[in-house]
This record gives sequence, C-alpha cells and structure tokens, in this order.
Amino acid sequence: MWRFQSVHERSETEYLDQMIERIEGDEHLRGHADALLHGAATQEPLIAQLLTTPQDIRYHAEGPTVRDHLRLMLTGLYALAEDKLHLIDIEEFRRMKGYEGEIEELEEIIKENIGFFEVFTLCHDIAKYSTMTFSSHEGSRGAELGFHSPRTHHFDEAAHERAQMRDRYLELYREFSAMHPTAPDKEVQAQFYLTYGIAVHYPHHARRIHAPVNEDLLDRFCTAHKLPSRDRDLLDDLISHHMEFNGDFHDLRPSAIGRYAHLSSRRGYDADDFIDLMQGCLFLDVVIGSKRLAPHGYWHDPTPLINCLRSEHDWAPHRRVEKAEERQKEEKRTRNKAFREVGLDGVALMDLLGMEAGPKFGQTLRRVHAAIQGKGDMPRFGKKIDGVISERAGEYYKKVFDVGE
Repeated sequence: MWRFQSVHERSETEYLDQMIERIEGDEHLRGHADALLHGAATQEPLIAQLLTTPQDIRYHAEGPTVRDHLRLMLTGLYALAEDKLHLIDIEEFRRMKGYEGEIEELEEIIKENIGFFEVFTLCHDIAKYSTMTFSSHEGSRGAELGFHSPRTHHFDEAAHERAQMRDRYLELYREFSAMHPTAPDKEVQAQFYLTYGIAVHYPHHARRIHAPVNEDLLDRFCTAHKLPSRDRDLLDDLISHHMEFNGDFHDLRPSAIGRYAHLSSRRGYDADDFIDLMQGCLFLDVVIGSKRLAPHGYWHDPTPLINCLRSEHDWAPHRRVEKAEERQKEEKRTRNKAFREVGLDGVALMDLLGMEAGPKFGQTLRRVHAAIQGKGDMPRFGKKIDGVISERAGEYYKKVFDVGE
C-alpha cells in the first residue's frame, strides 16, 4: 500500500485523544453503532453473550464490557464513512512526513469495505465469553474471594468451572455498580479494579474463531452483509491473527510484514490486499477501540499502526517505488478514459478547437488537462468554446470524483 500523492484537502489537526472524544460525543454515530449491536444481539445469542463480557481495564478502559469496545470501533468506522474523521488530520499521523499517501489510502481502504469491517468488529472477539479466566493481585480482595483461575481452566474440559467463576464475577460487578448509580460506566470499571484487583483474560480467544459454532456465526454475518467468499476467508485469517497485529508492532518489525506476506501467499491472497486490511483492523481495534488508563487520564495509542506502516516500508523499500509507479499508470489510464468519455481527449479537442496535431496543439492539450486537474490556469478560447469545455469538465469531475470531493 504505497502512494506518494495526498488527495485529501487537509484541515487543522487534532490529537488522537481529542478526535476520539469528539466522535464519542456524536449522538448520531453512537446511535448508528448501537443499532447494529442491538440488531446483531437480537438475532445471535453469541453476540448477546459477547456484549456482556467483562473487559480487562489494563487494555480496555473504554467501558466495563466488550459492548463498549465494539461500540467505539463502530463509531470510528462510521465517522470515517461520514467524513467526520480523516486520518491525515490526526496530529500523530500528520507528523509522519512522507507517509501522507499511505495514510490516506488506508482511509480509502476502510471506506471501501464498511461491511467487511462491520463483520470484523462483530466477530473478532466472539470467543472472549467462552474463554474467560481471571487472576488477582496477591493480597487483593479479589484473591480473597478466589478469583484466580488455575491453568486447567484454560482447556475445554473446564468450561463449567469457567462459567461458574464468570457468573460470580458478573454478580460481584453488578452489586458494585449498584453502589455507584450516578458514576459513568468507565469510572465504575476503574474503581472496581482498584477495589478488587481482578484481571480478566481470554486465552487463545482469537484462534477460537475456527470453532464450528464461531465459523457458522461468521458465515451468517458474511451472508447478511453480502460479502464474497474471498472476504469471508480473509476475515477468518484476520480474526485468528488479530491479537498478533498489536504485539508485532509495539516496535518497528519489518520481519513481521514479511511473515504476513508469506501467510498471504500461502493462503492465495494478494499480499498488499491482506496487509492493507490488516492495517485497517489494527486501526479500528487497537488505535480507536482500545482506551488506556494512566495517571494523567484516558488515552489512545497510535504507536502500533505507526510502527506497522514504517515496518512495511522498511521490509521492502523498492516495493514503494514499484507500487507508486503502478498506481500512477492506473490513475493515468482512468483519467484518460474519463477524458475520452466526456470529449476532452486529444481528438475531441482538435475538433472543438479546429486545430491540427502538432507541438502547438500538444501544448494546448496539456494546459487544458492541467487546468482541469487544478494544476494551472485554463487557457481562453472564446465564450462559446470556454462554455463547452467547462460543461465537459463538469462531466469529467462527476466521473472521477466521489460526491463531496
């Protein structure tokens, strides 16, 4: 995923935390996210269970249950879809000089695959409810109450024991929450952890997407979203590896990009497509959807995505040039096709201007095309011809730009 040219007209930047606070306060975006979650939970008992799954505040301080995590991911997804958020306008990404094209292309990838990322959001943590275990700080109230799962609880044979401890935890949390009826959910989550010191774990939950019951759920969502079989296979792999994406890019790690490229090849995917979608998952799941709590307050960490983008470049720098050249050729082919269709190609303009082929016409053609693309002033040919060119230019813009651009 490599581009050099930036296409978004940039605004003033916001820091990531400010941006997320802004979109979290958008009632329309929140309502859209809640509507999808409600509909999914109504139709699928596994989703209803997932939404009640408690979260580990060390990694997910956005709220006490997985519902809060999924809602925040969807809020970010819909903010992108509605142009209420642009990645290049986030200060931490704007500082990545030379990566403007890659950042904007990541935004385009996400926008072009809204249904794909909705399904990823709904299904990527589906096994958390069934795999949940607990640990407690030594000497904490949680430890006194027995919230420390032995390793035997990690295996399928201990499903009953896991369920018993999960129910005890949920009841304890309900009682604690009832004692703080006016406090915001995420503050209750923080106070509960400080009071009891109970950490929540979901061992190997990502790989549990391969369990038949979860595979069937993924199939139903892909069908409902009209996703092709290729997207369903990609989602299967992206979900099963999604916990590795964050861990791999705490630091620069070009070798991890090579590993994902090898995985893509082995599975029959285009490596660039897989890495593009992986970065979209990383952005929504880790950067947007995972709030952290520190002494200075709540914050979000863009570092894994930044390191991933830089690792992709460092893994094979020559690919950046190759991909940019190929994209420029494709953009030129698309542009020339649109010029032909609206009557702004060389043949049509020679007829309109009454000119013969030659250096003079070539210069005129280049000036007209440059002006239409915003790279210079339009030459004047008289009121009638200027009007025809203006009308054809309007048709050209309809073909090559989305509404709003």
